[in-house]
Amino acid sequence: MLTALLQFLRFILPSALYGGAIFTAVLTIIKKAEWGLILMIVMIPMPNIWYKLHEYPMGKDFMDILFFSILIGIILQQKGFVKTSNSRIIILFAMISYISLWNSSMRFSLTLPVSMSNIILADWKNYVEMIFLYFLAINVVKDEDQQKKIVVLMSILILLIAIRSYRNFSGGEAFHYDKRVGGPFEAVGLGANHFGAFIAYCSSFFLGLSLVDPDKRRKLLFWATILFGLHPLFFSYSRGAYLAALCVLAFFGVFKKRRLLVVCVIVLIAWQTVLPASVVDRIMMTETDTGVIEGSAAHRLDLWEHASQLFRENPVFGIGFGGFGFTVPEGELTDTHNFYMKTLAEQGTVGFIILVIIIMKAFLSGWRLHKIATTPFNKGLALGFMGAVIAVMVTNIFGDRWSYFALGGYFWILWGLVDRGIIIARSVNSVESA
Repeated sequence: MLTALLQFLRFILPSALYGGAIFTAVLTIIKKAEWGLILMIVMIPMPNIWYKLHEYPMGKDFMDILFFSILIGIILQQKGFVKTSNSRIIILFAMISYISLWNSSMRFSLTLPVSMSNIILADWKNYVEMIFLYFLAINVVKDEDQQKKIVVLMSILILLIAIRSYRNFSGGEAFHYDKRVGGPFEAVGLGANHFGAFIAYCSSFFLGLSLVDPDKRRKLLFWATILFGLHPLFFSYSRGAYLAALCVLAFFGVFKKRRLLVVCVIVLIAWQTVLPASVVDRIMMTETDTGVIEGSAAHRLDLWEHASQLFRENPVFGIGFGGFGFTVPEGELTDTHNFYMKTLAEQGTVGFIILVIIIMKAFLSGWRLHKIATTPFNKGLALGFMGAVIAVMVTNIFGDRWSYFALGGYFWILWGLVDRGIIIARSVNSVESA
């Protein structure tokens, strides 16, 4: 009986989700754009679910439809868009990537990037939609109550993802490549390292928020998300995620809670004792006992050298968006395994400078909000976002943890929430000073 019920639910749920999603998209346009953003937030980190909609009419375009539903809803309901000090640089960032797409299309004899016959246009479209989530968030969210609603929803979703990964995991005393927590991103071709990076920056955000937010129920939820998140963080076996978590702990220790520095010192001194055995095994794989670099790390160095050579040959504009994969032999890895090297190779000095400015601007948004916020929640939002920026900066040293919609979508939404917090704080401060 139970088996039959489960089979029925598996059969009916995708249809119910599809119908409900289309209905929500319509209501998003004509009534309330917030509903579409909430559904988008639910969907972003779970491509294993929204990929099931691909078999339905326009199912493959569902996330695009939802994105434009929110955009149209904002236009119809608000008659305009909020502008911030970061709007222009973010738009420029997207425009530079499109110019770079023309560069790669012409360099590698692809069709012009004006139709989907261009094989990398879809990747660019997903990339820019992810970036523009910033504008959706800052325009849909109007007050602190909506900020809290979205942050709590994110926390619940990540908690559920972490619990699911915990239930599906079977580890061992030693590291094995086929025993890594892969998470929900495998549906879009992203592996354990990407999942580890996602957990690292999201957990960093909730840790910073929990250090300041006085609400006990929210704090309990955030700590549950952090503690359950330790499992996929550890057992994704992502060394980049480990380093990111340590750097964020050090930052929070210096900036907010000195006790976290003690945790950092304990981990640095006694990591072989306090960490799980398989995690210790993974970390020690970076070099063999004879000092020889482990295979995957050595391959990364080869990829970085190749990217460096491409940059030296094309220092100003690079070889174009998505071009690196066309320069390696068939069957080889098509990613640089370092987003900064990837940006230098593909978008040159121009693209790299814009990327650095974007990261700095994101961090400064958090810093600015922390200075002027009038409520503990927004101070925590600011602190958590600064931690998330640091985690993103570190994990991108070890791979492209930046340009994938499912992986990076929350980052841009959080940035939108932070800049909305700045608008709220300035409004309150101006009223009080009047």
